[in-house]
Amino acid sequence: MTAWLRERSAILAVAIGSRGLVLAAAAADHWLHWPGGPPPPHGASTSHTLSILSYWDGAWYRTVADQGYLLIPGRQSDPAFFPLFPIVLRGLNGLGLSFLTSGLLVANVAFVVGIVAFYEVSRRLLPLDVARMSAMLAALFPMSFVFSMTYPESLVFAALALALVFALDGRWTLSAIAGAAAALGRPEAIFFALPLVAIAIGRARASGRVAGGRAIGAAFAPVASVATFPLYLGWALDNVSAWSHAQRAWGRAFSLDGIVHAFQQLHEPGSTPWLWRDVAFCLIYLGLLAAARRVGISGPWLVASAALVLLPLASGTFLSDARFGLLALPVYWGAAALARRRVVRLPILVVSAALLVAGTMTIPLVNP
Repeated sequence: MTAWLRERSAILAVAIGSRGLVLAAAAADHWLHWPGGPPPPHGASTSHTLSILSYWDGAWYRTVADQGYLLIPGRQSDPAFFPLFPIVLRGLNGLGLSFLTSGLLVANVAFVVGIVAFYEVSRRLLPLDVARMSAMLAALFPMSFVFSMTYPESLVFAALALALVFALDGRWTLSAIAGAAAALGRPEAIFFALPLVAIAIGRARASGRVAGGRAIGAAFAPVASVATFPLYLGWALDNVSAWSHAQRAWGRAFSLDGIVHAFQQLHEPGSTPWLWRDVAFCLIYLGLLAAARRVGISGPWLVASAALVLLPLASGTFLSDARFGLLALPVYWGAAALARRRVVRLPILVVSAALLVAGTMTIPLVNP
């Protein structure tokens, strides 16, 4: 155990330190009342020192945890939000923790676990220096303040990384459980069925056997898990299409010309200039995925990640694509590939940390 911790001590220090930066920036925002911004939406609290970390979608997840799902036709409503995070919040609230405390605790602890699990995935696929740097860059990535918000992203990040490391080790039952949990947090997790299938096939070829039922089941567990949510909504709300109806009310409707509408929205009168941040990160993610090929990342990983970044644009907007791309794990391998020269490593980490703090301070201004 001592040797295990020693090998990962720098990664744990950066992961925990990055969360300290986000929490400190959120507290400074509260104390300084800067940069201000519009009143928080949907009744989010402003009284707590870390209140800004519960803004935006965080308030909706709290509503689901507290009251369950309610579809209001034609209006923004909560069936648009997947159930894993509200289930965890409700469970901890039953133990006496407030929803805010529960959300912050889960988000930050899950992220540290996720960074360690991501490192375990990376070291099985890549040289040790790239694996270590990719974990540090993931912890300090400029948009990673989202992983400290009362959003499901940190839980999904951890569950995805665990599903993949369990698969790489041939522990298919645990991989299936983790993959199913990830998909109940964010539907984009289904894209990682592709690398899970590739892992199952690769292990089968290495052993000279056909992939077994447990391996195949683990690969498709995220897909099956996503399918259970509309079935639940059909039982609870008598409407299996409640999720898609709620998405339309939020301005997201998937269509063949959705990407065209996404670009048109950038130039519409009254559109927020913050959309250009999402455009920039979309391009950054795609560039880093291209860089990931330099360290030997195979097609299934890259296709899954590119789909995760690009498919949301088919809903007609770039909004929040900077957040969605955080779950494209090969992005961090690409970043580490570009930072292999020792002379650039420290400057990249320092700049990333500064941008992480700046990003945290923007939370009151725009939904990430």
